[in-house]
Amino acid sequence: MRDDGRWIDVQVHHLPEPLVQAYANRDEVPRLLRSADGQLVDMGGGIAYPLVPELVDARRRLELMDRDSIARSVLSVPPPGVDGLPVLEAAAVARACNDELAALGPRLPALATLPAADGAAAAAELRRAVEAGLVGGVLYSNACGRRPDEEAFRPLFEAAADLDVPLVLHPATPAGLETPGFALPTTLGFLFETTLTTLRLVLGGIFDRLPELKLLLPHAGSVIPFLLGRIDYESTHVPGGRGTLEVPPSTHLRRLYVDSACLWPPALRLSLEVFGSEQVLFASDEPFWRAEDGIATVSALELGEAERERVAHENAERLFRL
Repeated sequence: MRDDGRWIDVQVHHLPEPLVQAYANRDEVPRLLRSADGQLVDMGGGIAYPLVPELVDARRRLELMDRDSIARSVLSVPPPGVDGLPVLEAAAVARACNDELAALGPRLPALATLPAADGAAAAAELRRAVEAGLVGGVLYSNACGRRPDEEAFRPLFEAAADLDVPLVLHPATPAGLETPGFALPTTLGFLFETTLTTLRLVLGGIFDRLPELKLLLPHAGSVIPFLLGRIDYESTHVPGGRGTLEVPPSTHLRRLYVDSACLWPPALRLSLEVFGSEQVLFASDEPFWRAEDGIATVSALELGEAERERVAHENAERLFRL
């Protein structure tokens, strides 16, 4: 499908050369594997993805954007990023990756990859990367099993709030959840992961501590839109279910930004109803999914012109200051 509208795609993955080399030098996850069809990135948990040209070649990415009428793509490093590398190596590789991302040009703004295992180092790298021109940071749903609501991660959230740049909470290899076979690690495990992490952050009072913080939850808000009523109800019936919040959790959850990557128009419609058209941003999840399918998902909703423009590009321009 071709659409002549103006689209900004906020979930497009790029694997910088320093990270490819770091994986190639490892025998343990994260690492590169060889298959009959080429190389794979082994991210653990039975999940591996192909090292396709669209993932590493920025020129190829621009060609695909022209084909699909994408004005700009916000690049992010897919999981596991530098998570799993030794601490000092992770910081050095993250810096090299972000320098590569910052040099890709105005049509390819990017999110910083962060050495999340060290919250202070991650905060420092976010500040450096934003000064170099990156538009936010990507944080995975767990860093080698550690959840971002741990105290050690607080400097990173404080830095993002201070810089007024968003953090994107992208799924990683599920931690503590067995989802073997049938593509369940990605179809179910990924959504469980981001939902769990987001709820722990919000119920833990992240927006009370940092009211100016901007968080983007990919994949149409994961399963939060479907569970919103249940979350509010259970929070009043389970001791401690609301944590320190003085209002229903849904009040805070509706402050999230979400993207449109879901390939199911009814699910996207629900996300628009929950979060509002001012907080839903177009995304494709390229190169794992296709931009034309993402455009078709949004177009199937037959939005009014104002709503469509917000989702297609205006919200991204505002959130990422493009």
